[in-house]
Amino acid sequence: MSAPVGSSNGLTSSKNITTSALVLAVILIILGEFFLGNGGFVEVEPGEVAVVYNHTGLSLFGAPSRVIIDQGVRTFIPGLQSVKILERRPQILVMAASNAKRGRSSVSHLYGERSQRIPPLTVRANDGSNFYFDRLEIFYQVVPSAASKVIATSGETNAFKKNLVAVHAREILRDEFGRYSFLEVANPATYGAATSDAKTRLNERLAPYGIEVTQIITPKPKFEERVERAIEERQNAEQEVEVQQEKRRKLEQEKGLKVQGIVQAKNAEFQALIAELEAQQKAAENRLLSSRREADKYFIEREAAGKAYRGEKVTRAKANVIAYQKEAEALAAKITAVGAQGPDVLNRVIAEKIFPQLKRLKATPLLKPIAPIDIRHLQSPNPQPSRK
Repeated sequence: MSAPVGSSNGLTSSKNITTSALVLAVILIILGEFFLGNGGFVEVEPGEVAVVYNHTGLSLFGAPSRVIIDQGVRTFIPGLQSVKILERRPQILVMAASNAKRGRSSVSHLYGERSQRIPPLTVRANDGSNFYFDRLEIFYQVVPSAASKVIATSGETNAFKKNLVAVHAREILRDEFGRYSFLEVANPATYGAATSDAKTRLNERLAPYGIEVTQIITPKPKFEERVERAIEERQNAEQEVEVQQEKRRKLEQEKGLKVQGIVQAKNAEFQALIAELEAQQKAAENRLLSSRREADKYFIEREAAGKAYRGEKVTRAKANVIAYQKEAEALAAKITAVGAQGPDVLNRVIAEKIFPQLKRLKATPLLKPIAPIDIRHLQSPNPQPSRK
């Protein structure tokens, strides 16, 4: 069922009255703030950060807290909103005695009101000895994006400068430096590493408070007189060791140079010998090539001469074969012709060959020998050599 028209109009009119009352109240609050001098404007100067708070709980007037980093004049609604300003410029915490002199690295005199001095830092080493720092400086500042955390944890304006960093810094620095003995702490590399570790731990500890440590300047630690004397003696001994090591390095370098010179000289001799042997080998190879060329030339010449001589003999032999065949054929024909003539041929030959020789023969009367003669012992006065 629908609501009665009269009741609906009544609800609407009551809502309008409530809204009008709220608007009137806001206007009265704003006018009251203006009359009281609170205004609705604030100037964010260089080195400052502002946080705007919404007290109404309504999203119409923005987030519950809003950080303003940019410089310039900012507006807000008085009574409904408020603005808190913090200093975000670097601050310095100095751990030093009141009569301690500033060292060369100290820049705290440039910070003026942003510098805070507390008693010096004394640390007990892990071997039971004590050492301290004449002047230790810690630089820190508000993290702009975490300005609301600073106000929520430390309070407004400069409350974060009072004890927050000092309490945590003294504790953490004692822990980090106390891990080492006095001899280890005397080494600059050691207390430099301890300083870096302390800075890391401080930033982890201060992050929930919106504070960041940017730098820690740590001087050389001071010890008791007897400890200082022991450290000095140790340093002198280490310096003497370094001097002797340097002498040894120089001797080793001289040794290396001499060995290198000898090696280079012998290498030069070796290379000269290698070059000489290579030259001799090259000359021998050249002679070998020359001898091979001469041998090849002689072989070719002799082979050509042999082939020519053989060819000549083969040709002559072939010619002789033909000639001898012709001669044999002629002789055979002659013999055949002579054989065909019969016994008259023999008589004619005897007449031609024997009768001319008979003219030169001188005959003597035949005398019968007194004793028989053995013809085997007779020799020709001019024996003819036998033909083989």
